[in-house]
Formats: sequence, structure tokens, C-alpha cells
Amino acid sequence: MKKRIPIVLLSILLVIVIAGIAFLAVRMVVKNKNENDNNEATSDSAVSGAQVAETIYGEHYKVGIVQTGLGSASKDCYSGFMLELDERNLLGNIDVTYVVEDNEELCRTKIKELLDGGCDLLYTVGRFASETAAELTKDKPVVFAAVNSPDVIGLVESNEVPGGNVTGVSSYTPCFEQIDLIKTLMPKAKTVAALYSGTDPDAVEQGIVAAREAERIGLTCTQYTIDDKDSLEKALDKIKDAKTETVYIPVDKFLYANIESIITFSHENKIPVFCGDESILAQGALATSVINYESIGRKAADMVHNILFEHAKVSTLPVAYKHDCTNMVNAEVRDKLALEIPATALGEVEMWTKPTEPPAETKPASVSKAQAPADTTAE
Repeated sequence: MKKRIPIVLLSILLVIVIAGIAFLAVRMVVKNKNENDNNEATSDSAVSGAQVAETIYGEHYKVGIVQTGLGSASKDCYSGFMLELDERNLLGNIDVTYVVEDNEELCRTKIKELLDGGCDLLYTVGRFASETAAELTKDKPVVFAAVNSPDVIGLVESNEVPGGNVTGVSSYTPCFEQIDLIKTLMPKAKTVAALYSGTDPDAVEQGIVAAREAERIGLTCTQYTIDDKDSLEKALDKIKDAKTETVYIPVDKFLYANIESIITFSHENKIPVFCGDESILAQGALATSVINYESIGRKAADMVHNILFEHAKVSTLPVAYKHDCTNMVNAEVRDKLALEIPATALGEVEMWTKPTEPPAETKPASVSKAQAPADTTAE
């Protein structure tokens, strides 16, 4: 009996060892299976993620870009558009056909060819291309850039609700920013005179908008409607007698043609001129705020993204008006007027200096009229 006890104990121990080995074996099998399942799940997730990445925008579209105007503003509207598409990784989903045509008849023909070729959307730079595209198609989306007053010319029903197949980004003169610049550079100023031609509808509208903005920011604005040189001289005399502190002139062909008289008055009486165009800085105006046309192109690209890939309705996509602008101050005129710009304003402006001509021996050869660079305006 005593001899059988060790045998029983050994048998029990052997059973326990075998059971333990079996348990471990089963556990390893289960563990390996779980790991394989996890690896397969991870692999499936990776494949699924890759598939999602490739098919987030599975659609492919044809976009025709039609640019009228050969100046830098038009080119920047195009380059900003392409940069934005590239940064959004959309160029793989969009086939772009780029047409630059300043001849109106040929431009019309090119737009027809793009539409007949199956373009899904047209991006038009400049007024003529935009109006022509809107005329030639009523179902394909048209996104314009650099059109001053799309509602006034009938390109859209209203800027808030375009109502058709056309919307875009206006290049309307940034009157608000130009008037706000007065307070930035001259925070103590209380009065401004707005000059504009009574026969130029665009100038009238800009002058009225500027006057409203001036009143909104606490400036007393006196508006002077100019019809001829005599009325201009009388207005300048009144400005002097009233001791008005600043003068604002919008983009205005008549006033620009007579800018020398205005600038002479400004410098003699130490009354700064804020203007609607950078070109007038070279004539002796103090400051302006200018549109960054690349930003117009970028905003247009954002609209195209929303229309094509987010399926936004063109008819309810408002025209964009607010722009990225650059505030520019003529450093020479600032010194001539002995104007001290507040330190708080220095980070908000760029000092503009008149370009210097190259030495005589390095001047480029004269350019014929046919070869002369085009105007920088987009329209």
C-alpha cells in the first residue's frame, strides 16, 4: 500500500503537467490567432484608409480658364487660382485648359470651344470674358474674377443672391480700406473731403461709399462733385478755407487727368491726399490701400471647390467683395508733409518709394506701341 502511494502521486503530477502543457499550447494558438486577426484588421484599415484617401474626391472635372487683359492683375488672378488648387491637392481631380485672349472676337470663339469640349465650369478673369461666358451658357457654372460691379452690369441679380449660374469675386476699389487708412495714419483727424466726377457713375458710387465709411468711423466728410476744371479749383479753395485735414479721391479718370493741380494744392497746404489707385502715389498722393489680386484668384478657387466638390448652389453663393489689401504710404510725401505716422500703424503699412530709372547705358530699347506692356487693370 505504501508502495502504491508514490505511483498515484506521480500519476497525478504527470496529469497536471500534461494539462498545463495543453493549456499553454491552446493559449498560444489563441494568442497567435488574435494577433493575426489584429494584423489583418490593421491591414484592412490601412487599405481602407488608402482607398478613402484616393476617393475623397472621386469626381474629375474639366475647368476652362479664360483671361482677358494681359496685365499683372489678370496674371495674379490666374496664378492665385492655380496655387490654391495645388495646395488643396485638387489638380489631380481637375483638368485645366488655360486661354489668354485679349481679342474679343477670338475670346468668344475660345469660350464656345471650351463649352463644346465638355467643360464643367468656366473661370473667367475680366469683364468681357465673364459677360460672354454668362451669355453663352446658362447651365454650366461660371466663376468670375476682377469684375468691378457684377450686379450693376447685370452679371448677377444681386451680390448677395446671384440667382443664376454665375458668381465670383469682385475687384471693386477697396474704398472702405482706403478710408479706414486715414484713421490708421492720422488717428486725430476729424475731417475729410471726398472729390469725384459727377459724370462718372463708378466714381460717384465710390465717392458715396467712401463718404458713408468716413462718417461711420467718426470723420466728417464733405462731398464735392467735380464737373470741370473750374469746379475743381473752387472745391480746392473751399477745402482750404474750411481747414479740412485730408482729401480722398477714388479711381476717377477726370481727376487723374488733373492730378497735378490736386497734388500741388496738397503739398502747398500740407493736406494729405488718400487715393484709390497705386499709380497716384507716383504723382504725389500720400497713401492708398490696394487689392492683392492673387488673393482674388485664391477666393475664386475656393468657390470652384465648393461648387464642384461640395455641390454648393451657384445661384445662392454670394459674390465675394472683401479682399486682402496692402496699405501703402509714399515715404517721400510723408516727409514732405512732415507727417508723423503712429508707431501702432507701422506694422500695418508698407513704405512705397518711387522706382528709380536704370542708368542711361542700361535702359532697355524703346518699345513699339504693338509691343508695349498692357495696362495692369484686370478689366
